[in-house]
Amino acid sequence: MDDLVQAAETFISKNLGAVLKSADFLQFGADDVKAMLKLESEQDSIDEDKYRSVVTWTKHDKDQRRKHFSDLFRLVQLENLSNEFLNDVVHKEELVGSSVECTNLIILATLSRLLSAQVYKKMKGQSDEILIIGGLSCERSVAKFNTKTIQWSEMPDTNIARIYPSAVNYNQKILLMGGTQGSTYYNSVEMLDLNDENPKWDSNLPSMGEKRYGFASTLLDGLVYCAGGGSGTGHLSSCESYNPEERKWSSIRNMNDQRTYHAMVSAQGLLFALGGHDGYNATNTAECYDPRNGKWEYIPRMKTRRYGLTAVALNNEIYAIGGQDGSKYLSSVEIYDLDAKTWIDVPSMNEKRPGGSACVVDGLIWVFGGFDAKTVEFYDPAANKWQVSTNMDRERPGLCVLSI
Repeated sequence: MDDLVQAAETFISKNLGAVLKSADFLQFGADDVKAMLKLESEQDSIDEDKYRSVVTWTKHDKDQRRKHFSDLFRLVQLENLSNEFLNDVVHKEELVGSSVECTNLIILATLSRLLSAQVYKKMKGQSDEILIIGGLSCERSVAKFNTKTIQWSEMPDTNIARIYPSAVNYNQKILLMGGTQGSTYYNSVEMLDLNDENPKWDSNLPSMGEKRYGFASTLLDGLVYCAGGGSGTGHLSSCESYNPEERKWSSIRNMNDQRTYHAMVSAQGLLFALGGHDGYNATNTAECYDPRNGKWEYIPRMKTRRYGLTAVALNNEIYAIGGQDGSKYLSSVEIYDLDAKTWIDVPSMNEKRPGGSACVVDGLIWVFGGFDAKTVEFYDPAANKWQVSTNMDRERPGLCVLSI
């Protein structure tokens, strides 16, 4: 008999979502419903199904079953429900709103989620802060900006003054690469380890294979990728990757186009290079690199030609932000939908920003710098709106901005 019971529970657990939605479920007693809600399931949205089943079961005989609702509601793992589901479904349910106990459970779940998010961010070495490196007229300057307090703090200056370098954050180790100063072009790399109590820039790192300025870099699967840029003798299509664990640079296949002052992001296991200057004009071409086959392939062109742009990946979309087309400075922003494979216009920034830089913190896109741009602004995808946060002390085009 025990084997039969266990087999039945196993079957129900594997098909829990379907069982909860069945007509037979409405005929179960409160104890049977409790037993079913306690079963584990591998289904992703099972707690949504559990919640809906509790509401439906209660309303099937509301007068008699309402007294059981809060006990059954307690068995739903509210922490597993999305914010949208909590706001659009749970909060609007009369059975929930009329129960002090259910309301308190939601408050506790929300606090637990917030706490978990903070702990997760600390475990991942993340914070609400952004590192701002260099920019014209302050090439060695480094500052930290807190997005919550809107406060600035100074950080150690870089060892070398670099114009139009590129930087990435690898496990809270900031790698600053390349750049130029006068007629000197760099392939050198220096690192600021934010894990240290008193961090300072270390120049004892392997140099890139090529000297580059105005190039783009990003992280993908534990490797640092650098692409394009200028070398002092022309515009580059060449690319290379760096393995931080092995401290080794390796060449990868060239891009299809030469690109300087372009942008590059990683998403869905691919690299995406956007726009830039091809040696003749600003371009709106874009291409992606698949490290599995080592090939660059074109994707649909951006709607606007851009160089000196910045880009971020967020919510399965790639944002191409600002830049310039010839002498025309741009505030416009467009996004590439990775599923639909199309470019779509979104609201423009408050300022035109050629040579700005952006990063993502807590689901918001923060943009700093650019020629003739002294404000800091951020974009909230949910509100579909750009807002000015504060001012910078100067324009600082060509800077590097990283979430830390």
